[in-house]
Amino acid sequence: MKKFDLKSFIAGLLIGTLGITTAYAAAGIKSANLCDIKAALNGSVIPHTHPLISVTLEEEQEAELYLPANEFLTYLGYTLHYDHEKNTVDLIPGSDNFSNVPNHINGNAVIDLSNNPDQRNIAKSGSFQAENNQTLTLKITSDIKGGSVDFFLFDPDGKEQRITIESSDTTKEILLKKGVWKYNCSGIFQDGGNIKIVGTIR
Repeated sequence: MKKFDLKSFIAGLLIGTLGITTAYAAAGIKSANLCDIKAALNGSVIPHTHPLISVTLEEEQEAELYLPANEFLTYLGYTLHYDHEKNTVDLIPGSDNFSNVPNHINGNAVIDLSNNPDQRNIAKSGSFQAENNQTLTLKITSDIKGGSVDFFLFDPDGKEQRITIESSDTTKEILLKKGVWKYNCSGIFQDGGNIKIVGTIR
């Protein structure tokens, strides 16, 4: 195999969701083999339990790589729903933030939120995927005065960590474990007007 392209990814949706038998019938597949190739997103290997599949279509010489879509799209923050009556697969995003690809890239922002300009409140949430022994670095900048703003971080087991945001800049490091982490930032303040929270994973 020489390449991994968008056509392979889209076709992989059928294999990952409907099963190889359906894909054979629909796509005219000549051969399909399980392979031990690892998929990576900008250098970070994506964890998965089901193997990728090398597929050769009829009248084609080169095999293409097909992904188990249920696992990979779940990793990207989507839920897959197959509608038997309409014969369609719906991709349902988990949240506005989690569907953003950089949320899974080592060293890049998985959290990037701020209050809207000229508004003295904030109410934003999201989630991200982490691996064991990664570290989340939170950089909080704030000049607010009065009121109360809290940032809540929930680990994959639902355990809560709470950070109260005041009129100061703060950096915190949190050791992560594998799974989906969720966060929420909410509150109202009286003066100032600038809150920004950026979280990066390494």
